[in-house]
Amino acid sequence: MRNPYINILFSTVLLVYGEKDCCRNIGKSKAALLGAINTLQRTNRLLGESSPISSIEVAFHARLKPYITLGSRQTVIFDQLITNIGQAYNKHTGHFTAPYDGIYFFACTFLRPYNATVLHLQMVKNISEISRGHAASGGGSQTGAMNAIVYLHKEDIVKVRHFPGFGPEIIHGDWSFFTGYRI
Repeated sequence: MRNPYINILFSTVLLVYGEKDCCRNIGKSKAALLGAINTLQRTNRLLGESSPISSIEVAFHARLKPYITLGSRQTVIFDQLITNIGQAYNKHTGHFTAPYDGIYFFACTFLRPYNATVLHLQMVKNISEISRGHAASGGGSQTGAMNAIVYLHKEDIVKVRHFPGFGPEIIHGDWSFFTGYRI
């Protein structure tokens, strides 16, 4: 859309300054600008653009450093920030707080250590589950993953927590990540 705007501006400048006596051309310039504004408004309506689209970027990627034994509903605090564009993820609480209304994508990959039996995690928006995952029992370490695409309102919170109702389970440090971004 940049070219039409540049063309309109260039045409208006030519109308005003193209001749020696610019005072005579004020009426022409005003008409040209009003025509350009009307054209832009019609184009926006045809494209369905009733309001400007925000270009504000929000993204984070965090790693869990230590091994943690989780209690029921305990929030997993991914404490090592790798990326935090927009500063929406809090490494002290484990909460992602939406700075803007919009559609967001979240993913979590995690590892159950070899000496644990199983691991059950849940991703929640405020208090409602939006995804769940588990690392199964079996020989050696086991992986789990979950993801979600959700619409968030400003100040909604997304976090990863231990699944309610399960006893203590261990999540492996260094191999567990939580990621999210605004689409």
